[in-house]
Amino acid sequence: MRNLAIIVLFGFFTGVAFRSFFVFDLEFLILLFFIASALGLIFWRGANFGFILIQAAIFLAAFGLGILRYEIQDNKEYISALKPEIGHSIEISGIIVEDPQKLDKFTRAILKKDGVKILLTVPHYPEVNYGDTLTIQGKFEEPQNFSDFDWKNYLTKDDIYFEMFLPKITKQESGGGSAIKRFLFSVKHKFLDNLSKVLPEPHRSFLAGVTIGERASLPQNLEEDFRNIGVIHLVVLSGYNISIVSENTIKVLGYLPVAKTARTIIATIGVILFAILTGGSATVVRAAIMGILILWARETGKIYQALSALVFAAFLMVLINPKIVRFDASFQLSFLATAGLIFVSPRIEKYFSWFPNFWKLRENLVSTLSTQIFVLPLLIYLGGNFSWRTIPANLMILSAMPITMFFGFLTGLAGFTSYYLSWFFAWPAYWLLAYELWVVKIFS
Repeated sequence: MRNLAIIVLFGFFTGVAFRSFFVFDLEFLILLFFIASALGLIFWRGANFGFILIQAAIFLAAFGLGILRYEIQDNKEYISALKPEIGHSIEISGIIVEDPQKLDKFTRAILKKDGVKILLTVPHYPEVNYGDTLTIQGKFEEPQNFSDFDWKNYLTKDDIYFEMFLPKITKQESGGGSAIKRFLFSVKHKFLDNLSKVLPEPHRSFLAGVTIGERASLPQNLEEDFRNIGVIHLVVLSGYNISIVSENTIKVLGYLPVAKTARTIIATIGVILFAILTGGSATVVRAAIMGILILWARETGKIYQALSALVFAAFLMVLINPKIVRFDASFQLSFLATAGLIFVSPRIEKYFSWFPNFWKLRENLVSTLSTQIFVLPLLIYLGGNFSWRTIPANLMILSAMPITMFFGFLTGLAGFTSYYLSWFFAWPAYWLLAYELWVVKIFS
């Protein structure tokens, strides 16, 4: 049964991947399913090599379903009505469906109208927020690729096919959308405001990225330094950060006088809400799914199998949005890095028994080497280079990251009740951040 499940998943992923590169017509799909049915019928009649035939039938059927799922996601008929408007100035009304992202000079927001999403690039002021209903007027355009980045397909993975740059905005009303998302985004903004009151830049922006994945305000030159030495995953809220959050959540809940099942349910809801609050990137969603599986494995007493959890998380994410397989680098890197930890770490750990393990130095070294082995080909493909500085920089920063996140969360949360209490926790957070930024500066 396990082998058949592997064949189904492999066939589905292969179908999605092939469809992301090639277009298949309906006749090809019909032929695939016909062949799969024929092979299954031959197996049913008890022919020789029956098990091989049923494996081939299952693979072809799953392969066809992968193509079909991508085809459904790629259906653009609902946007055809707006195609003739490209290049013209139009007026359109819609609602902001995601938390706007504040960049250095502009704000990016996603406006949705009758199922069609439009990427807006607008000034920081007047502010636009999630749930605002806007009427915008400006030039309606199709996204264009950069010289070294497929911007158009990167946006289409989120069903964004149009954009408008600096349109005229009229706010009609506020308070739309999901009440839960509105509340979570308001908490996030207040948390960031609390950090701004007690921490200078770039420490505040770095901590915002480390705790809730908010890196938009990080200075461009500093972000480039993070990329060059291979520690940008710390600022974009990787699975490492999510694992720290989920682990500490269950530890804190362990002190509550409630049943174990209730604690697990609360922790699960907490991980889901945290993933929504941070924006729900592919990396966060993958880590959240695996974190939830860990929580329930402990609750039910079952053995947690990391590889099975990783494959299940990937399948669930690809089933919801098949375009991430090709066009979402964060999903690709996150999947490969986790696979590296699963496959490589146990095999190389014994060779580093001589390395000191205070502050988890040995553990971080093994983890860094394991992930780099798996992500190196993709990193070179995406960025064109690899730096040896990645290993010592990660080693020196990762050891201090859990306590940095601890004081960072306390700093932001304390600000909800008292500025002075927040300032008290900000001091250790500041010095930890200063050390980590110093490491980045030295290696860059």
